Amino acid sequence: MDFLITAGKILLFVFAIANVTYVLKTERDNLGFAKQVWKKFRVGMFFQCTLLLALTIVVAVLLVTYVPGLKYGWMHLFVSNGGNALMAPVADASSSDYLLLRLVPVAFCLAFLVAIPFLAKMEEEMFREGHTEWKSIWWQSTKFGLIHCLVGIPIGFGIALIMSGLFYAYHYKRAFEKNIDMMGYRMAEEEAVMVSTTYHAMYNSILITLLLVISVILV
Repeated sequence: MDFLITAGKILLFVFAIANVTYVLKTERDNLGFAKQVWKKFRVGMFFQCTLLLALTIVVAVLLVTYVPGLKYGWMHLFVSNGGNALMAPVADASSSDYLLLRLVPVAFCLAFLVAIPFLAKMEEEMFREGHTEWKSIWWQSTKFGLIHCLVGIPIGFGIALIMSGLFYAYHYKRAFEKNIDMMGYRMAEEEAVMVSTTYHAMYNSILITLLLVISVILV
């Protein structure tokens, strides 16, 4: 059994590295898009996303602590505390006895920061694009939160992430309605996706930067 758990951790570790590497490789000629997203970062956006991140964590912790069954995800099979299949195996390397392995989380977080705008855009196109009615927004945001459970996070965290989905959807809807008359449907939709992508990328960048700081401290 210990052998299977170890093998599972190694496979997840390889999967995490390969996933980010694949995104960076396929988007290597499109780094200008990442720069566009970063240029749209604003101080007010930073505070909004930081508050949202803190609120999401608080709600998630309350759910997994006090609601039976919500603390589990399939990552518990490989990592004692569970977590994200992309992040937990890499973070596990921070406790390694080997310096080279302890440096992996630092390198991974730096690479992830570059990949974030592309990953955020993919999710925004999947869950926000074309949805401006609140009934549809609620459904898409629910799917957005719960689909994260597929990468191993506890169910309670998936439910808490519904709030993030609603937050991005609000900014998508607001940008779309602001520009529809001036730009026309298609261009207003593209602009709205860019706006929600920027907020999404800011949120994820804050989270990964925190993990990067922790990784550097642990080296």
